[in-house]
Amino acid sequence: MVRQLARLFVLQGAITLIVAGGIFVWGNSKASAAALMGGAAASAAALAYGVGYWLCAGGGTEKPLRAFLVAELCRVVVAIVLLWIGITSLPGESAIAYLGAFAAALMAYLLFFLF
Repeated sequence: MVRQLARLFVLQGAITLIVAGGIFVWGNSKASAAALMGGAAASAAALAYGVGYWLCAGGGTEKPLRAFLVAELCRVVVAIVLLWIGITSLPGESAIAYLGAFAAALMAYLLFFLF
């Protein structure tokens, strides 16, 4: 699980750097910094998933499903809280970059599980 989580962080970091770098090249450093924060928020949600799974994992046949559900609940709660904080505290243009990088970094889940 730790190795998979580390690979996911690397993939999320690469996607975030590509998005933030593109915004920076476009000419907006404030929005680029907001994009980096959005990618970090997605990584924090992934970390919450890993911690939630690790705390609930154990023996028995019902434990894997419970661990998965608790971990997903942790990820969703952390993601919603960090999205709310980011979008309400940033100006409009930066909030869009924050949301875009967050969504792009969450796409790492699909890429990670597909390949």
